[in-house]
Amino acid sequence: MHEDKIKSLVEEIKNDPNNLNNYRALADLYIDKQDYNSAFNIYQEILKKNENDIQALLNSGSIKFYTKEFKEALKFYSKGIEIEPENSLLHYNAGNVYAEINDFEDAVREYKSAIKTGMNNAAIYNAMGILYSDNGKYPDAKGFFLRALQFEPDNSECLANYGTLCQRMGDFKLAEENYKKSFAIKNDNEQVALALANLYVQMERKNEAGEFFQKAVEIKPDYYSAWVCRAIFHSDEKEFDEAIKYYKNAIELEPKKSNAYMLLAHLLLNEKRYDEAIDTYKRSLELTENKTMVYVFIANAYMLNSNMKEAINYYRLAMKSTKDNAEITLIYIDILSEFIEGKINNAA
Repeated sequence: MHEDKIKSLVEEIKNDPNNLNNYRALADLYIDKQDYNSAFNIYQEILKKNENDIQALLNSGSIKFYTKEFKEALKFYSKGIEIEPENSLLHYNAGNVYAEINDFEDAVREYKSAIKTGMNNAAIYNAMGILYSDNGKYPDAKGFFLRALQFEPDNSECLANYGTLCQRMGDFKLAEENYKKSFAIKNDNEQVALALANLYVQMERKNEAGEFFQKAVEIKPDYYSAWVCRAIFHSDEKEFDEAIKYYKNAIELEPKKSNAYMLLAHLLLNEKRYDEAIDTYKRSLELTENKTMVYVFIANAYMLNSNMKEAINYYRLAMKSTKDNAEITLIYIDILSEFIEGKINNAA
């Protein structure tokens, strides 16, 4: 159905290239299909015909924001603000970009501009609450979340974000209350289920933690973070077989993310399953930027497994991979000396 409408609109645009409403309708269809590249290209066609088209600037910025091209998004929002400085939505979206790139002052400025130009709702105060919370300004954040909830007491997102703030502040009871309200409103939110699970871990309510880890992965079976957190929980409880199983689930879901490999390898090493640990560390090597650290872990594992020759090889690789290697060099020299001494003694 979409394809027929798209073909029809493309034909209409050919026949009447100056009717921007057809371009907008075509972009909307691409958005419905989640074909954001095509939608973006259509908005650029609109901007070629009218560089001051606010909706095209706003939507172009939003597409770049959701594809995490934040500098590009900001260009479109800033251009829109130059044209319509009283457009609160443009200020709000620009604030979201600055928040994402950890520019606190500019984010605050844009959010305040959004409020000044007429945005007075739960969304803006929720955004400010998140910004202040993420920057450790908890009392201010609390005020913003409470203001948001005055507008929308049953806003599931605001309740969850306020719960996160309460958890950070150590008020676990209030955190639980807000998470539970949020989950009751939207019980298919896997992120809130995971937040509750992790909260119950902190509260040492193990049965409830297990219950909500299970809910999180039932809601979203491919929820990588939930499998990793669940594995950590079982590892801390010394339920190592369960932990290993869940780490492997996470790796299967996201084979190009390194942290599950590393955590699994540490667990296997602690369990003296050295060969498996070494293999898992090696699998993480191509996925991590800090190869030096992984080389050291592999070297340590070989040393614990009494394979000094391979330990020396990996300490050498660690030294080569970083300029700041004085500590590694000392360990390498010490182990190499022991290895050589052992060879001499054995030969004697």
